[in-house]
Amino acid sequence: MLEHYRSALYQDGGRGERVGGVRLFDCYGLVRAVRAEQYGLPLMPELGDVQPRDSRQVHRSSSAAVQGLARCELQPGAMALCWQGSLARHCGVVVPVNDRLGVLECERGINVRWQPLRAFCRDYSTVEFYT
Repeated sequence: MLEHYRSALYQDGGRGERVGGVRLFDCYGLVRAVRAEQYGLPLMPELGDVQPRDSRQVHRSSSAAVQGLARCELQPGAMALCWQGSLARHCGVVVPVNDRLGVLECERGINVRWQPLRAFCRDYSTVEFYT
């Protein structure tokens, strides 16, 4: 499953469109695609006009994205919403690798990667899970 996304590249506002055969995502676009394509969950709002470098806009759009979702325990397909203080800053999606849960994410300069949960969470004051 992960190899399908690992070749994707980071693009501000990317929602999975293909350019030259390569899919483009930002963190939210990847979460949105993986949840729908791999877990059969309803598509979350597109929020394509969000500028990832605008932390306040990211925070506001994150609040909009989780409306209609419920907080949950760690589970495959859950959105991992990351907080620094009182601002939501980043997100990823929980996926298992070799029976171990971790988070698939997409970031500028890194593109798509999977990290064990502890490594993913260490840069944030709080990580909440939603499904």
